[in-house]
Order: sequence, then C-alpha cells, then structure tokens
Amino acid sequence: MAYPIVVIPNHLPHLNFLEEWDELKCTELIIIQDIGDKPEIPKGFNSSNITIYDHDDIKKDLKKNSWIIPTQSSACRSYGYYKAWQAGATYIYTLDNDCYPDGSQFLSGHTDNLESETTLDWWQSNKQFEFSRGFPYEIRWKSPIGVSHGLWSNVPDLDAATSLHNPDLRFDPTPPNEYLVIPRYNFYPMCGMNLAWLAELTPLMYFGIFGPEWGFDQYDDIWAGVLSKKVCDHLGYAHVSGYPSVEHRKQSNVYTNLKKQAPGLQMNENFWKEVQKIQITKTTPAACYRELITNLPDVIEGEPEGYTKKFKEAALIWCDLFS
Repeated sequence: MAYPIVVIPNHLPHLNFLEEWDELKCTELIIIQDIGDKPEIPKGFNSSNITIYDHDDIKKDLKKNSWIIPTQSSACRSYGYYKAWQAGATYIYTLDNDCYPDGSQFLSGHTDNLESETTLDWWQSNKQFEFSRGFPYEIRWKSPIGVSHGLWSNVPDLDAATSLHNPDLRFDPTPPNEYLVIPRYNFYPMCGMNLAWLAELTPLMYFGIFGPEWGFDQYDDIWAGVLSKKVCDHLGYAHVSGYPSVEHRKQSNVYTNLKKQAPGLQMNENFWKEVQKIQITKTTPAACYRELITNLPDVIEGEPEGYTKKFKEAALIWCDLFS
C-alpha cells in the first residue's frame, strides 16, 4: 500500500501557501523550518499530518553530524527526506513553498509515474507508435521508474544569467501523463521544486552543503540529480521529467541568484564530468552512492577552496544514516 510523505523546506514565518493545497490535506507533510521559529499549522491541516522540524531538532538528532544539514539553504530539506525514509514512506515527494496547484494532480501524478515501468536503452523512431520493427521485445516496459521529476508552469526554473536574457518567459501547465524518459547515461538539470522518488532511493537524494556558510548555493538539487542519475543508470531505474507540473508564481531576484550561483559556476561545468568518469560496481543504492562519493576526486576544478573534500565527508556521513 502506498505511503507518501511530502517534504517542504520553509524559510518564511508562516505556511500560508499550503492554504491552496487541498490535495495535501490528506497526506503526511514534513516541514523543515530553516529560519526563525516554527510557524503555526495553517487552517485545514493539523498536527496529525504535519510535522515541523527546525535546526534545534536536527542538532538533537544528528548531534556532532548536524553540520551536514545546511542552514539558510533549501538544501536543509535533506533532513526531511531522511525522516520520511525513517518513518517508512514508500514514496517521497518534495515541493517548494512558492509553488501552487496548476490543475495537475501532484500526488497521484507522481505516484502513477513511480508505479509504472518504461523502456531504457532504446529510443522510439516514430512518435505515432513507439515500437517499430526491430525494437527488442525483452526491454519493452521493463525498467522501473525510480525518480519522477515534475515541471513548472508560469515562471520557469532558470539560472540567473539565462533569466536576465529571458525575463518574460512563461510556461503552460504540462499536459496530463506527458513526460520524457531521460536517456540512460545522460544527465539533466534536476530541480527540487517538484520531485518524487521511490523511498528505497533516498540514500541518493542528499542535497549537500550549500548556503552562506559554504560560499555559494543553488546547485543542491542539480548535483543530487547528477549523482542519483549516475547510480540509477547503473541499477536500471529510470528518471522521467514532465507531468505533473506545479505553478511557480514568483520570479526571484536574478541579481541575488547570480551572487549565489557565480562562485559555483566553474565547478558546475566540471562536477558532472568527474561523476561520469567513475565506474560503479555495487548493487544497492546506498552502497553505489558510497562508492561513487568515495571515488570523486578531492578537488574539482573551479571549486571554492576545500569544498569537494567537505562535500564528500558530508555525503559519506549522510550515507551512514541508511546503514
């Protein structure tokens, strides 16, 4: 039986955005309060379906290792993933606090994706029918979907430099049940704004150490996407991207974003290349992730000094939580 838990990072003194989310009133939510006091539970929700953690709770739980959950960064949501896994969720979803329903079925859309299978390694040559002559039978609809990456209507998720050149770009809601299978051995820019995965893959979903303490931000979901895709490719899980979408209403300040992103731009150009070089031999998600992190170089070109070594240390501590 499906047991979904939705994880949401929050930096605001309230949870007013939830008032539009009728769909979430009957499921379990974990809120990671990143800044300030824990907010009041909004009308229509109650303490039986919302648990709010703050950094004091994280320190009590993880003690000397609490530093692996950063402050003043949406990467704090990793702790919610761990608690959802610990609670026995079958599917884990994450959502940003500036996202709203756009007519898509957020929960059931992701669940339908994760309960489906797809085809990896071959690509259809005819959009009108997927299995043309010669398409191998034994791989058709045989690969489980491990990660369901939802898109966004209204304001797209762009980096700061691209936003400056496309200030008025807006997207429509994604049509029902429409998604792309990300080809095996290819990466993609995974966004944590609207995402779901099989709980067994949670060891792969560490969003890292980012924010003011680490000198840059907003590569948390991107690099988690690179690392998780690498392991999923090895284990035969598919990543899909498309439906369901959510409405992203607010375009954040591009100059603030540029300041956050700029120190990591060069490292981002090289991070995926280093991951791509590594050969994985293990057979479980946690063991594969540990092998991948261990074999990352201690220095990646363009990094803020000493960053990769600390990232590796944090990621291995994260992996220990699932042992």
